[in-house]
Amino acid sequence: MKKQVSQTISACSFYLRTINNISRFLPRPTKERVVNAIITSRLDYCNALLYGTSAVNIARLQRIHNTAARLITRSPRGDSATPLLRELHWLPIVCRVDFKLLVFTYKAMHNDAPVYLCELVCPYQPTRTLRSANNNMLQVKRTRTKAGDCSFAIAAASLWNNLPTVIKTCDNLTSYKRLLKTHCFRIAY
Repeated sequence: MKKQVSQTISACSFYLRTINNISRFLPRPTKERVVNAIITSRLDYCNALLYGTSAVNIARLQRIHNTAARLITRSPRGDSATPLLRELHWLPIVCRVDFKLLVFTYKAMHNDAPVYLCELVCPYQPTRTLRSANNNMLQVKRTRTKAGDCSFAIAAASLWNNLPTVIKTCDNLTSYKRLLKTHCFRIAY
């Protein structure tokens, strides 16, 4: 993933410099739209593949995200980006990756995802009667490698099982996303 992350960072850095050159002429709402359209979309493109990648790659992408937040708010480089991300209601990169995986999982559970993803999600069915049988959990298969732990079937099941039951039992995608983002936001900040 190092090459993919490096190319993403290179493209985002170029566009951030370009946006910074014209940012004094743009009002804040317009800057937010431009950064969301160009930078955030690039950071979110295929970011579900970043699950389990090295902390170095995540930190590099987070630096770009922080720079984009500073550009919008016109904050100095030395200021902490955490309050800025909270003010903009942006999730950190790690949470964005988890969010996207959990949205894919929800769609797979409700047969709104492609068939190959739906087949990877297996509901938990205990062999005997347990209280956990009604918790809307997924079966987590055992793996022997780190790469196996990062596969969609394992990552989706482990993230899904850690969600509160209120979020897992949502009946439509819009309310699920809203509750999930609120949950991720509370965990991140």
